[in-house]
Amino acid sequence: MRQDTDKKKEAMTRMEMRISKEDKALIEQKARKAGITTSEFIRRSALGRRLPCYGDTTLLQEYSMQLGKIGSNLNQIARCFNQGFISDSLKNEVRETCGELLNLKFRILPALEDVACGKKYQKKTKSTSSGKESG
Repeated sequence: MRQDTDKKKEAMTRMEMRISKEDKALIEQKARKAGITTSEFIRRSALGRRLPCYGDTTLLQEYSMQLGKIGSNLNQIARCFNQGFISDSLKNEVRETCGELLNLKFRILPALEDVACGKKYQKKTKSTSSGKESG
């Protein structure tokens, strides 16, 4: 397998070009957003190949942190249950945590759609009372 990689590198040739600092920064930013290297981004763009399409992952990062915190809380609760400490306040904490998980689930689903589709998730607007949308 290593020989295949070496052969592939031998077949590659270097190409240089001059662009402004602003254009370079913009291309690098777009490549990062697409999740590929700058070289791969330029190759795909120039050759008309498909680019990965991701939306804004900021929400998913925030949700991921929240899930980590909730998971930590659940681990602490499980430890208390396993040690035989079952109190009303603990039962309430379990209910609250389950509610947080459910709430987070319904916030994550639209964000996943956003990332998968590469566009900002928006709820469909309801039609007017006549059944037709204005526009």
